[in-house]
Amino acid sequence: MPKILEDEQIYRAVMQIVAERGYAGATTKQMADAAHVSEVTLFRKYGSKQQLVKQAISSIIDQTDLVSAAQYTGNINADLTRIIQAYEDSAVRHGGFITALFSEMSRHPELVDSIDEPLNIFLAMGELIARYQEAGELQKGHPLHILAALLGPVMYTSMMRKAIRKNPLPPLDLSTHVTRFLKGHLP
Repeated sequence: MPKILEDEQIYRAVMQIVAERGYAGATTKQMADAAHVSEVTLFRKYGSKQQLVKQAISSIIDQTDLVSAAQYTGNINADLTRIIQAYEDSAVRHGGFITALFSEMSRHPELVDSIDEPLNIFLAMGELIARYQEAGELQKGHPLHILAALLGPVMYTSMMRKAIRKNPLPPLDLSTHVTRFLKGHLP
Protein backbone atom coordinates (compact mmCIF):
# COMPACT_ATOMS: atom_id res chain seq x y z
CA MET A 1 0.00 0.00 0.00
CA PRO A 2 1.43 3.45 -0.88
CA LYS A 3 2.67 5.43 2.14
CA ILE A 4 0.24 8.35 1.68
CA LEU A 5 -2.81 6.08 1.49
CA GLU A 6 -1.64 4.12 4.53
CA ASP A 7 -1.03 7.35 6.48
CA GLU A 8 -4.52 8.69 5.66
CA GLN A 9 -6.05 5.35 6.65
CA ILE A 10 -4.19 5.53 9.96
CA TYR A 11 -5.22 9.16 10.59
CA ARG A 12 -8.87 8.34 9.92
CA ALA A 13 -8.64 5.45 12.37
CA VAL A 14 -7.01 7.67 15.02
CA MET A 15 -9.76 10.27 14.62
CA GLN A 16 -12.50 7.64 14.77
CA ILE A 17 -11.18 5.91 17.89
CA VAL A 18 -10.48 9.18 19.75
CA ALA A 19 -13.93 10.53 18.80
CA GLU A 20 -15.57 7.33 20.09
CA ARG A 21 -13.52 6.69 23.22
CA GLY A 22 -11.78 9.96 24.04
CA TYR A 23 -8.04 10.43 24.15
CA ALA A 24 -7.59 8.63 27.49
CA GLY A 25 -9.78 5.70 26.44
CA ALA A 26 -8.22 5.27 23.01
CA THR A 27 -5.38 2.79 22.75
CA THR A 28 -2.83 2.40 19.98
CA LYS A 29 -3.99 -1.21 19.66
CA GLN A 30 -7.54 -0.02 18.90
CA MET A 31 -6.17 2.54 16.44
CA ALA A 32 -4.03 -0.08 14.72
CA ASP A 33 -6.96 -2.51 14.47
CA ALA A 34 -9.20 0.20 12.99
CA ALA A 35 -6.48 1.13 10.47
CA HIS A 36 -5.82 -2.54 9.63
CA VAL A 37 -2.14 -2.26 10.49
CA SER A 38 -0.06 -3.69 13.31
CA GLU A 39 0.48 -1.78 16.51
CA VAL A 40 4.24 -2.19 15.92
CA THR A 41 3.81 -0.30 12.63
CA LEU A 42 2.21 2.62 14.46
CA PHE A 43 5.04 2.82 16.98
CA ARG A 44 7.73 2.52 14.31
CA LYS A 45 6.18 5.27 12.18
CA TYR A 46 4.88 7.64 14.86
CA GLY A 47 6.48 6.73 18.17
CA SER A 48 3.52 7.52 20.45
CA LYS A 49 -0.21 8.05 20.71
CA GLN A 50 0.40 11.78 21.13
CA GLN A 51 2.40 11.92 17.88
CA LEU A 52 -0.36 10.00 16.09
CA VAL A 53 -2.89 12.59 17.27
CA LYS A 54 -0.61 15.45 16.21
CA GLN A 55 -0.21 13.93 12.73
CA ALA A 56 -3.98 13.40 12.46
CA ILE A 57 -4.50 17.10 13.29
CA SER A 58 -1.97 18.06 10.58
CA SER A 59 -3.89 15.88 8.17
CA ILE A 60 -7.12 17.76 8.97
CA ILE A 61 -5.37 21.06 8.33
CA ASP A 62 -4.08 19.83 4.99
CA GLN A 63 -7.45 18.41 3.93
CA THR A 64 -9.47 21.52 4.78
CA ASP A 65 -6.80 24.00 3.64
CA LEU A 66 -7.12 26.04 6.82
CA VAL A 67 -3.75 27.70 6.17
CA SER A 68 -4.90 29.45 2.99
CA ALA A 69 -8.20 30.35 4.68
CA ALA A 70 -6.26 32.85 6.81
CA GLN A 71 -4.81 34.70 3.81
CA TYR A 72 -5.68 38.38 3.40
CA THR A 73 -6.98 39.37 -0.06
CA GLY A 74 -8.52 42.78 0.65
CA ASN A 75 -12.05 41.45 0.04
CA ILE A 76 -13.49 41.19 3.55
CA ASN A 77 -16.60 39.28 2.52
CA ALA A 78 -14.62 36.68 0.57
CA ASP A 79 -11.97 36.36 3.29
CA LEU A 80 -14.48 35.83 6.11
CA THR A 81 -16.53 33.42 4.00
CA ARG A 82 -13.39 31.42 3.22
CA ILE A 83 -12.51 31.26 6.94
CA ILE A 84 -15.90 29.98 8.03
CA GLN A 85 -16.14 27.58 5.08
CA ALA A 86 -12.80 25.97 5.99
CA TYR A 87 -13.77 25.95 9.66
CA GLU A 88 -17.15 24.38 8.92
CA ASP A 89 -15.54 21.75 6.67
CA SER A 90 -13.23 20.69 9.47
CA ALA A 91 -15.98 20.84 12.13
CA VAL A 92 -18.39 18.76 10.06
CA ARG A 93 -15.84 16.12 9.12
CA HIS A 94 -13.86 15.95 12.35
CA GLY A 95 -15.88 17.65 15.08
CA GLY A 96 -16.09 14.60 17.35
CA PHE A 97 -12.34 14.12 17.28
CA ILE A 98 -11.61 17.80 17.95
CA THR A 99 -14.22 18.02 20.72
CA ALA A 100 -12.78 14.94 22.42
CA LEU A 101 -9.28 16.42 22.36
CA PHE A 102 -10.29 19.81 23.71
CA SER A 103 -12.40 18.29 26.46
CA GLU A 104 -9.45 16.21 27.70
CA MET A 105 -6.64 18.72 27.22
CA SER A 106 -6.62 19.92 30.83
CA ARG A 107 -6.14 16.31 32.05
CA HIS A 108 -3.54 15.41 29.41
CA PRO A 109 -1.00 18.23 29.05
CA GLU A 110 0.81 16.37 26.28
CA LEU A 111 -2.14 17.26 24.03
CA VAL A 112 -1.29 20.97 24.26
CA ASP A 113 1.70 20.40 21.97
CA SER A 114 -0.62 18.71 19.49
CA ILE A 115 -2.58 21.89 18.87
CA ASP A 116 0.36 24.18 18.06
CA GLU A 117 -0.38 24.09 14.33
CA PRO A 118 -4.13 24.85 14.58
CA LEU A 119 -3.42 27.50 17.21
CA ASN A 120 -1.03 29.25 14.83
CA ILE A 121 -3.71 29.19 12.13
CA PHE A 122 -6.25 30.62 14.57
CA LEU A 123 -3.77 33.41 15.43
CA ALA A 124 -3.22 34.08 11.69
CA MET A 125 -7.00 34.41 11.30
CA GLY A 126 -6.92 36.90 14.17
CA GLU A 127 -4.23 38.86 12.32
CA LEU A 128 -6.49 38.94 9.26
CA ILE A 129 -9.28 40.38 11.44
CA ALA A 130 -6.80 42.96 12.82
CA ARG A 131 -5.87 44.06 9.29
CA TYR A 132 -9.52 44.74 8.52
CA GLN A 133 -9.84 46.61 11.81
CA GLU A 134 -6.81 48.75 10.94
CA ALA A 135 -8.35 49.43 7.51
CA GLY A 136 -11.52 50.64 9.25
CA GLU A 137 -13.67 47.82 7.85
CA LEU A 138 -14.36 46.12 11.20
CA GLN A 139 -15.08 47.59 14.61
CA LYS A 140 -12.34 47.70 17.20
CA GLY A 141 -12.02 44.97 19.79
CA HIS A 142 -9.68 42.11 20.43
CA PRO A 143 -9.29 40.38 17.04
CA LEU A 144 -9.61 36.91 18.55
CA HIS A 145 -12.90 37.88 20.21
CA ILE A 146 -14.18 39.17 16.87
CA LEU A 147 -13.04 35.91 15.25
CA ALA A 148 -14.83 33.90 17.96
CA ALA A 149 -18.02 35.85 17.21
CA LEU A 150 -17.64 34.88 13.55
CA LEU A 151 -16.91 31.20 14.21
CA GLY A 152 -19.18 30.63 17.23
CA PRO A 153 -22.44 30.06 15.30
CA VAL A 154 -20.66 27.66 12.93
CA MET A 155 -19.32 25.65 15.88
CA TYR A 156 -22.68 25.67 17.67
CA THR A 157 -24.60 24.59 14.58
CA SER A 158 -22.17 21.78 13.83
CA MET A 159 -22.26 20.48 17.42
CA MET A 160 -26.05 20.63 17.62
CA ARG A 161 -26.50 18.90 14.26
CA LYS A 162 -24.42 15.98 15.54
CA ALA A 163 -26.05 15.89 18.98
CA ILE A 164 -29.68 16.09 17.86
CA ARG A 165 -30.27 13.46 15.20
CA LYS A 166 -34.07 13.35 15.44
CA ASN A 167 -34.77 16.94 14.43
CA PRO A 168 -31.40 18.54 13.62
CA LEU A 169 -30.76 22.18 12.96
CA PRO A 170 -30.64 23.04 9.28
CA PRO A 171 -27.21 23.82 7.86
CA LEU A 172 -25.99 27.36 8.46
CA ASP A 173 -26.17 29.58 5.37
CA LEU A 174 -22.58 30.82 5.41
CA SER A 175 -23.15 33.73 3.03
CA THR A 176 -26.05 35.05 5.10
CA HIS A 177 -24.03 34.53 8.28
CA VAL A 178 -21.12 36.63 6.94
CA THR A 179 -23.50 39.37 5.78
CA ARG A 180 -25.18 39.56 9.19
CA PHE A 181 -21.85 39.36 10.99
CA LEU A 182 -20.52 42.29 8.98
CA LYS A 183 -23.61 44.39 9.66
CA GLY A 184 -23.11 43.88 13.38
CA HIS A 185 -19.36 44.49 13.33
CA LEU A 186 -18.98 47.49 11.05
CA PRO A 187 -17.24 50.48 12.62
